[in-house]
Amino acid sequence: MVIPLPASFRVWCDPELTTLAPASVPGTATGGAVLLGGSPLRLMTLSAAGLRVLGALRAGHTVGAAGPGAGLLARRLADAGLLHPLPPRQPPQPAALTAVIPARDGAARIGPLVAALRGSCAEVIVVDDGSVDDTAAVAERAGARVIRHAHPRGPAAARTTGARAARTDLIAFCDCDVLPAADWLDRLRAHLADPAVAAAAPRVASPTTTAVRAGLRDRYEAGRSPLDLGSRPAAARAGSRVAYVPSAALLIRREHATFDPALRYGEDVDLVWRLLAAGHTVRYEPAAVVRHLPRDSWPAWLRQRYGYGSSAAVLSRRHPGLLRPARGPAGAVLVALALAARHDRVGTLALGTVAVTSVAVTGRRLAGQLGGVDRPAVAVLGLTARVRRRGLLAAAEGARRTWLPLLACAGTPGRLVLAAAALPLVGDWWTRRPEVGLLPYVMLRAADDAAYCAGVWAGCLAGATVEPLLPPLPNRSRRRRSTPAM
Repeated sequence: MVIPLPASFRVWCDPELTTLAPASVPGTATGGAVLLGGSPLRLMTLSAAGLRVLGALRAGHTVGAAGPGAGLLARRLADAGLLHPLPPRQPPQPAALTAVIPARDGAARIGPLVAALRGSCAEVIVVDDGSVDDTAAVAERAGARVIRHAHPRGPAAARTTGARAARTDLIAFCDCDVLPAADWLDRLRAHLADPAVAAAAPRVASPTTTAVRAGLRDRYEAGRSPLDLGSRPAAARAGSRVAYVPSAALLIRREHATFDPALRYGEDVDLVWRLLAAGHTVRYEPAAVVRHLPRDSWPAWLRQRYGYGSSAAVLSRRHPGLLRPARGPAGAVLVALALAARHDRVGTLALGTVAVTSVAVTGRRLAGQLGGVDRPAVAVLGLTARVRRRGLLAAAEGARRTWLPLLACAGTPGRLVLAAAALPLVGDWWTRRPEVGLLPYVMLRAADDAAYCAGVWAGCLAGATVEPLLPPLPNRSRRRRSTPAM
């Protein structure tokens, strides 16, 4: 059952949303439209009535004032990533929230964090996960209630312990190495006025300090932290631009706040995907911001990336198929590898043939879905370019983060493919404009991806599985089609 978006909400359209007008036919009434956007990229058809409702929503009307069916339409478009909910601001309600901080040897950081959260919450609970320093004493002096694990049980177990001890319906998880902004909880709590939303997460940013020039690691993290999901809001969904939200800072309903203590890494991914599988919504709200401290050494930085990758194997067993590389990008890498082995005209001709055929197949499939829009040839060409571009970027990322060992062992052809896979990093640097030069940025991105890839392969070896390394088998029945929205 689809729950309508609340009547008091407004929406704003995603910047990448494109509205395609229908072709005009003499003697007939025109109306409706085809919407293009979202992540993954999708097409959705709107009737004339649906287009009028969307126009009212775009004009700033609340869902309740936008017309009949606006709540259901807004929900479907929001779930697809074509638009984003704007909940009304609510006054602070500290009595409705409990903050839970899992901490291990965090005496140097726990005091300011507890002080920052006390005014926004009914209670701050610190779960001391077997610390050997003064974490518990510092937290108590700052005003927190401390629950102690005699032996380290991991952050997932610590969060669950704190959630069970909480007395409120909403729980704000906050790791020891973050420092939240003043209004982050109010912004997130507004999203939980939507009964479909089980959890909401802020942007976990790593800004550099302005007092002194930050080091290279801090400046790189400011532009490319693995916890920073960007400046655009989203509904979390596997395979999309925001596939999950980190538990470094998270507001969640207490009945859903159960992490699996068996997971050292990836426990937040597992929780989010379990919520999504149960039909709940998880929102990412970048207007709410917390500051995250990067790792304090290069070895710790690499271990963090390695640890993230090591969770892929166990997550793939719990959530089959969600971590597998997409068939298109995987095929692009294999074709490029095979053709790179040939340096003659036959190889060049074959590569060109494969590329042209791939574009033609995509264009033909899209032409069947866009035949009814105005200027269909232009629409098909533009959409084909967007699809192919996304596919190539995904193939490059897969080469760096999944198939790096295979390509590195493939001799010159493999090195050529890896060199091609590194080219998008230049474009990424140009788009992000981090406080890091081009060459250091590319080198650090390569090390970042290599450490993650090493973790993926180590996890696969330890778990005796190749699930995260293999693309799914073709399944024609699952091909994405244009979806009627209203």
